[in-house]
Amino acid sequence: MPYGMYLSAAGANAQSHRLDVISNNLANVNTTGFKPHMSMIQSRHAEAIEEGEAAGGMGTIDDIGGGVIIRPNETQFMQGPIRQTGNPTDMAISEPNSFFVVQRGDQQLLTRAGNFLFDSRGQLVTTHGDPVLSTGGAPITIDPSQPYQIGDDGVVTQAGNRQSVMLARPPAPGDLSRVGDNLYQSLTRIDTVPTQLRAIKSGAIEASAVEPTGTMMQLIEATRMYEANVRMIQNQDQVMGQLISRVLQG
Repeated sequence: MPYGMYLSAAGANAQSHRLDVISNNLANVNTTGFKPHMSMIQSRHAEAIEEGEAAGGMGTIDDIGGGVIIRPNETQFMQGPIRQTGNPTDMAISEPNSFFVVQRGDQQLLTRAGNFLFDSRGQLVTTHGDPVLSTGGAPITIDPSQPYQIGDDGVVTQAGNRQSVMLARPPAPGDLSRVGDNLYQSLTRIDTVPTQLRAIKSGAIEASAVEPTGTMMQLIEATRMYEANVRMIQNQDQVMGQLISRVLQG
């Protein structure tokens, strides 16, 4: 494959990946507590420089570079807007570093989506049915036939029994791995958020952190860059075909 065609193909592949990431962000513009992905694309040296057969900065064709490579996506953990819902079981964390803790199987997972509800057994769960944990590490459970209250501090009170929703904070956002269903797994130990640092609003949810207008502009930009790379592939293929035809005719 001609070198220019290889560079254009690498560029088209990278922009195709970027389109997938941006499209997924746009698809989750209304997903409670969603944090957008950011595609990571890195330029690379020419193969001769990577293999140590040539030195960079010598003004040769190797300084053109070796196209781009795709790196793992990163999650942008910025604070999403807080929206009042009036639903007492909805909760929103009004600072960006803490997470609700839920139980899925034998794992404790983290989420920013606080659109909770009580199931038929009186257990506070996520929309996927995962139990929401209290600061004691047990699922929050009430008697569904009796009245209850949820305070702005994330404390569920019924008949004098108080159960605080657990908030946890990983050492760094980079320690979190996305596992699907708006859940994250911490790769390191997590710390429970102290009472004085809890920032929960009841009757509200944190909306998606995706900014629709800016994300749509990114989608248009990535589409045009993908199309430009494809046109370059087609042009180089045409030129190569003409060159081969002339050589054969000669």
